[in-house]
Amino acid sequence: MLGIGTSLPLQTETWGWACGGLMCFVGIIPLIIWIAIGYWMYKDAKKRNENAVLWLVIGLVLGLIGLIIWIVVRPDMSEVRREEQMKQQGQQQWQQQPPGQQPPGQQPPGQQQQPPGQQQNTCPDCGSQTRYIDEHDRWYCDTCQEYK
Repeated sequence: MLGIGTSLPLQTETWGWACGGLMCFVGIIPLIIWIAIGYWMYKDAKKRNENAVLWLVIGLVLGLIGLIIWIVVRPDMSEVRREEQMKQQGQQQWQQQPPGQQPPGQQPPGQQQQPPGQQQNTCPDCGSQTRYIDEHDRWYCDTCQEYK
């Protein structure tokens, strides 16, 4: 039997270690949350075609305040989808239209219908119309897919 004045040093030490471990764990939780906020902001900004690295840094530096700022200023996903659709439609428009049919002023950079002072040229092999490429200073046949 234990007397009134006896102590249990083993139990007291165990409680001390447990409290120290708990305090360490409680101190790490905000750090984990801080990093999670930055990571989520990075992924969300990347999905919305924004500067993801900038928002990661803002999230890591400002934490919850940075998260609130991101939620307020981030673009709506419907706007992002609309921009992507417009880009895809523009690319499809160029791919679907036959060469020489693009409206003037909307031709891809470095390409013209014909060089100044020259008439439209036809391909000697297939007879289809060719287009003049400024960069190469040559005529190109889209049907044969080669320069003439």
